[in-house]
Amino acid sequence: MSTMSTWCRIPEQEITGNAFFILETGRVEKAKKQFIDHLLQQRPNLKEVFSVSDCDVIVVFCPISSRAGSDIDAALEKLNKLSETKSAIFVVLHHTFDPERTVPDSSRIINRLNTLTVDCLFQEDIGLLNCSLNDESQPKVVQQFKCVE
Repeated sequence: MSTMSTWCRIPEQEITGNAFFILETGRVEKAKKQFIDHLLQQRPNLKEVFSVSDCDVIVVFCPISSRAGSDIDAALEKLNKLSETKSAIFVVLHHTFDPERTVPDSSRIINRLNTLTVDCLFQEDIGLLNCSLNDESQPKVVQQFKCVE
């Protein structure tokens, strides 16, 4: 791609639909539930669907279990098998016990069009950690969905 500012983000317009499909690429049950619960609390008009053809956006939960690059590549491959063109929200979950851990910006390695990438910290048994990274990431996802009264 020619410009970094356009290849890793959903276009400036909001997602106008209300249907999302979830793709999990590893064990993230508690973190996924917390993330989706927060999203639904902020945008109660949203609904989960169980078919890619019925969704407006695919929400990908990608835990990093070995190397970030290979885990993300495997998740991207699964996403693109479902749809290469649907908008996606790519939630990269970095496993740690340290809420102050610094992680690389995963949007630098995700070059899929119409995709918003956010990084979060989680622990498998606890779910999402209480930390500034998660406090920044969740609102970015909420803001992508048009608020429908």
